[in-house]
Amino acid sequence: MNKLLLIPLLLFATLLSATSCGGDEPRRDGHEQVPPGGDDGDGGNESEGTDSAGDHDLHRYLVLYCSRTGNTERMAQTIMSELNCDIVEVVPETPYDNEYSAMLDRAQSELAAIEQGVYPAITTSVESFDDYDIVFVGYPIWYGHIATPMQAFLHSHADLLAGKRIALFASSGSSGISTSEADAARLVPGAMFEESLLLTSSTMDSMETRITQWLESLGASSEEGQDNVVEDLGINIIVGSQIITATMEDNGAAHDFLSRLPLEVTLEDYNNGVEKIFYPEPELSLDDTPRGCDPVPGDITIYEPWGNVAIFCQDWSASSSLIKIGHIDGVGISLLQGAGSINVRFERQ
Repeated sequence: MNKLLLIPLLLFATLLSATSCGGDEPRRDGHEQVPPGGDDGDGGNESEGTDSAGDHDLHRYLVLYCSRTGNTERMAQTIMSELNCDIVEVVPETPYDNEYSAMLDRAQSELAAIEQGVYPAITTSVESFDDYDIVFVGYPIWYGHIATPMQAFLHSHADLLAGKRIALFASSGSSGISTSEADAARLVPGAMFEESLLLTSSTMDSMETRITQWLESLGASSEEGQDNVVEDLGINIIVGSQIITATMEDNGAAHDFLSRLPLEVTLEDYNNGVEKIFYPEPELSLDDTPRGCDPVPGDITIYEPWGNVAIFCQDWSASSSLIKIGHIDGVGISLLQGAGSINVRFERQ
């Protein structure tokens, strides 16, 4: 994978970034394609911040966090250590007062301003999340809500985080996490949210054990030795009450597709029953993916100029613009053949 460019606008490390894009070109049959229809005062020490980004080549995970008293930072550092992954601190432009009552007054004012659409200034930004499978987002809970610096970050990066898997983790004195989960869903409506983790003053002592169990439940593991890990490439495609299976290719676009599952889409009929298509948002990354395909029934492909996924129900001519990312097993393609759109759900096996 290419490295990302992480830009906390303090003196954080800078990595190279690469993103893919598609052009507006004619369809392969000569017709133009038209897209179908808290830290709330409970102990801890003030943090001076953490440098972002490791030097390793694999970037499966990113930990984003903000912290005032240090509790959320401890959680973030533990996750980073277990996963051997990148970490970025979200930093407010104006530091918070160490005096607790003054900090609470400011937090209340900022939360009220956010209700009016005004977010506090932060000095952290990230250029791209394309190469990350899961983005971990950590924050203290203030008056039941996500701490305002993290709200500002999510608000300003909502488009970049659309379609990404996000796992929330939070610290609080005694507050629950449900209101802050609703905040996250409002701020990043296009993201896919995983199971959250909350540690309160009564559970912080068991932090390491709870974080380990949580990461295991998410299927997240250390990036060390990932080159030797063989990913399960099998998926289920659920059509109504029936299930067909498919096997994905071992290439970059297929792995990006797998990272987004489960996924529910409507497959639109295209080219008089030749294909069933949908448009992933954002488009699938084409890094480390060979081009060219001579499609047969059951092939799952990407048409590169438009970025759509196309499942072939009939034979079609070879094209350098088609990219194979998988194939439906056996005679399962018969369930998708025929005119009309079909609602399906893609899941890992």
